[in-house]
Amino acid sequence: MIKIKRKLKKILMEASHEVTNAALNIEEVDIQIPRKKDFGDFSSNIAMKLAGKVNMNPLELANKINNRLIDRYDFIEDIRVMGSGFINFYIKKESLIKEHLKMIEDRDFKELEIDKKNIKISIILERSRNILTLQGFRVFMNMYYLGNIYSFAGYKVRRIVLIKDYDDDLSIKYLMSNFKDVEVTLDEEELRDSITFCSSLAQGLFTNIDGRRFIVEGVRIYRNGIEVYNPTLIDVINGLGIDRIKYTLANEVLTNEAVIELTRDNLRYIQYPYSRIGSIIKLLKKEGIDVENIGEFNEKLINVLENELLKKMADFKTVIMDSINQNQPYRLIKYVNELSEIFYRINSSTLFRQLSHERLRTLLKLLSNLKILIEEILTILEVPVYERM
Repeated sequence: MIKIKRKLKKILMEASHEVTNAALNIEEVDIQIPRKKDFGDFSSNIAMKLAGKVNMNPLELANKINNRLIDRYDFIEDIRVMGSGFINFYIKKESLIKEHLKMIEDRDFKELEIDKKNIKISIILERSRNILTLQGFRVFMNMYYLGNIYSFAGYKVRRIVLIKDYDDDLSIKYLMSNFKDVEVTLDEEELRDSITFCSSLAQGLFTNIDGRRFIVEGVRIYRNGIEVYNPTLIDVINGLGIDRIKYTLANEVLTNEAVIELTRDNLRYIQYPYSRIGSIIKLLKKEGIDVENIGEFNEKLINVLENELLKKMADFKTVIMDSINQNQPYRLIKYVNELSEIFYRINSSTLFRQLSHERLRTLLKLLSNLKILIEEILTILEVPVYERM
């Protein structure tokens, strides 16, 4: 999307100069993504900004600029002038597809148009040892993962654990050694201007909390559908492993209880597609089909299910921004589960060796991009990426 926006800025600048003879810097050309899809893929208010300088009506100027653009660029489906002078662009589907796939291949994930700044995220604990409870650790993991997402988007992040009564404990130190860049403090002032997470039990400990406070509900543990009462965090970690438990504890909306079924491996569900795609690509490469040398992606050769995956992959940056705007890492985890679910449906319904050569190459191109995207998400979640499972 970034590259298409740059193209639009350039052609708008040139067309505006042709119409008004006004000198423009490309940074002065504003391109936005409309909230309503009916208003196009991109929109610009350049005519409204220029109208006063050149003594023209904004709507008239917008139409004149539009006349200079229409039918001149093959990646544009349509251009419409709306409202008091907005110029709205509708981009051809194949151009958007190629843009998204190129972004993934080049790993340009961090080209997010946001005002990057410092951010502070904190959790509240009554005592240090409360982090060794399932609910306390669930609070911590939501704070920690949210910090990772902010960092991914380019923010400078501080992760703070605020404790009312501090007690030194080797178990706590061992647990915290699995995490990076976490500060522990007794200073209530650190809550100022912070995104704060706490359990329902700890929400009243400190009063110096602004509006960005999130109450995290508790955790229930089941084995074969039967609830396990009074399990300790250490018991669950010993049974599931640290990676599986930290991922699973952030796998629900904050206001819902987290439910962990000990016999179901939720983490493996999103790890396996990466491994399986790698195996498919490696096996077919031995047979002469090399994904790295496939060339252009032919979107006309994918079926309905693969098109669904393609659209879902294109939502990645939106999901990152939604996770930040809602301050919920669950949104990213839900997204990677949805990607994985579509992959399983494709994998179970596809006989790869029976596909035509061109169709197979196109599908492999799509799956190789999915593999890159899943790897990036697993890296954000700090869980292992396995080549073989």
